[in-house]
Amino acid sequence: MQHRLSKITLAMLSATALNMYASALAQDALASAEDDYEVIQVTGIRSSLTSALAEKRESNNLVEVIEAVDIGKLPDQNLAEVLENVTGIQITRTAGVGTGVQIRGTNSNRTEINGVSTVGSGAGRSGISFEDVSAGIIAGVEVTKSPEAKTIEGSVGGTVNLKTIRPLQLNDTSISFRVQGENSSLSTDSTFTPRLSGTFGDNWDTDNGEFGVVVSVNYTEQDVTAFRPRADRDNSVAADSGAASAQEFDYLPIQFFVQDYDNYEYESTNIAATFEWAPREELKLFFDAIINDQERRQESSRIQASGISGLKDLAAPSEFETVNFGSLGGQDLGSIQAAVRGVIPIDEDGSDGNLRFSGDTNSRLTKSEIYRIGGEWTGDNFKVSAELSSSSSDTTTPSFNTTLNFINPNSPLDAEALLANHYANEENGNEDLYDSNENGTPFIYDLTGGALTFGVATGEANGPTTEQLLNPANVVLRDVAIGNNVAENSEDAFRTDFTYYLDGVVTSVDVGFRYSKVNSLRDEITTSVGLREFADSPTGDLFAELLVPGPTNFNDADGRELYVRDFLLIDAERVASDPDGVLDILNDAILANNAITGSTRGPISSPTSSSAAFFDIEEKTTAL
Repeated sequence: MQHRLSKITLAMLSATALNMYASALAQDALASAEDDYEVIQVTGIRSSLTSALAEKRESNNLVEVIEAVDIGKLPDQNLAEVLENVTGIQITRTAGVGTGVQIRGTNSNRTEINGVSTVGSGAGRSGISFEDVSAGIIAGVEVTKSPEAKTIEGSVGGTVNLKTIRPLQLNDTSISFRVQGENSSLSTDSTFTPRLSGTFGDNWDTDNGEFGVVVSVNYTEQDVTAFRPRADRDNSVAADSGAASAQEFDYLPIQFFVQDYDNYEYESTNIAATFEWAPREELKLFFDAIINDQERRQESSRIQASGISGLKDLAAPSEFETVNFGSLGGQDLGSIQAAVRGVIPIDEDGSDGNLRFSGDTNSRLTKSEIYRIGGEWTGDNFKVSAELSSSSSDTTTPSFNTTLNFINPNSPLDAEALLANHYANEENGNEDLYDSNENGTPFIYDLTGGALTFGVATGEANGPTTEQLLNPANVVLRDVAIGNNVAENSEDAFRTDFTYYLDGVVTSVDVGFRYSKVNSLRDEITTSVGLREFADSPTGDLFAELLVPGPTNFNDADGRELYVRDFLLIDAERVASDPDGVLDILNDAILANNAITGSTRGPISSPTSSSAAFFDIEEKTTAL
């Protein structure tokens, strides 16, 4: 039988033959010019993304990876802010700065550096504080969400492993230097704060093998501020209550006001150094050192309008809003009216509401060190590694917090009346007359638009003037709380791992052993005193050298018109620099006040350790 090929078939065969001929020519050309080629290497952010994706694919468990270029391109201040870019991780912020990390909704996570456990700056097992690690020393971050047998125990949500640059992996000399800075217009004492980071890395071939070193140094200062107003509406005034403030409807009155101003100053020094030596191709030895030095200082002021809940039957709001409670299970929960604007006068006897000025000076001073030494041997079908590591973190948290009560000189219960009531009670042997160290100050508020604004009603009857608010004689000492707690954590560990590679369905057999010893010490060193009677509380003119006007910029955040501008605080700068001297001055004021009022109030004691709050624990773990 004779077959005839169609034109289409002939065309396809011709094209195939031409393609085979062209391929043969191309192979001959490549063979004759195998030394004449050009390599195109992808670097930068695209290479970083490719490397991170490859690492995730090769992993046998669920991990997320960020490589160095990713981190360098992001405006991150610390590790917490780096991790915010990882899927499934949330962070908490303090005054806009990342401070905490949650993996799958929990804080119970581990932090490692180059696979070495870090220890925390306080309680808990989560390791180094995320805010203490600068993004400048990080070459990569690996977040393990599902553990393997080799994963070190202790985490619930996941394990965060920070990676530093490995010198023997460098192809060229690496030198980088970065200068940044910021100025916060919301901080009362802010100046230009720098962020400096530099890295040097290189490796060399010598007669004794290949040697490499990488050193990264980062120094950061930061000054940030948080403004936190608070207004509580609680309890209720019923329409049929018969109270002077009652309306034609039930409503929620004002319960409490707070004007909180927090200033945080951060100073961090991070140093990471790695040395590697490969005397032979199959052998590599290494030494890592990481040192973190942190200073976290907080200076806060807090204005409280207290005792105004007891004035709900007296203080009638001038404006209301509707608060809807929504629905539950398809059932409408209804709504109620709530106060949003008005004036809260002082109580009829002049005792409420109360105006308080608080100053908090808190610090956290932490020094962390991590050292690792070890090596690995790679054979034809096996790999052996061993390492010794040591981690430590020493933290002190000095604090000095005080509260002053404002004694309104325009209240019927002024300082003279309060002291007279004290003497009368002493004479009569009872407490029938009001002799507390607080009296009434009128307030004005405006919560429209969710502004949460309030202030001292200086224009109302019995309202104090600016001069009276800033007069030391019109404040008294109410509370003092001093602390100098200590936390010391350390971990020493030995680890060895062996991998034997196979061909087949099972690709390798992995065996590992780890021993660790963890020490944890806590020493709570505190003292506190609470003064409640006017006769026991020294007036501010007895310690006037410590008093300064509080911050006046609470409106800088949102431009509010209504806030407390004029008030006195114990100088936070002086407290931070000389806490013992400040305590001596306050004790001298208490003794001087005792001479005036006849009080027998004792001095404020120096901070001491509490046996109930002291512990020193040693924990040993062996894992195979």
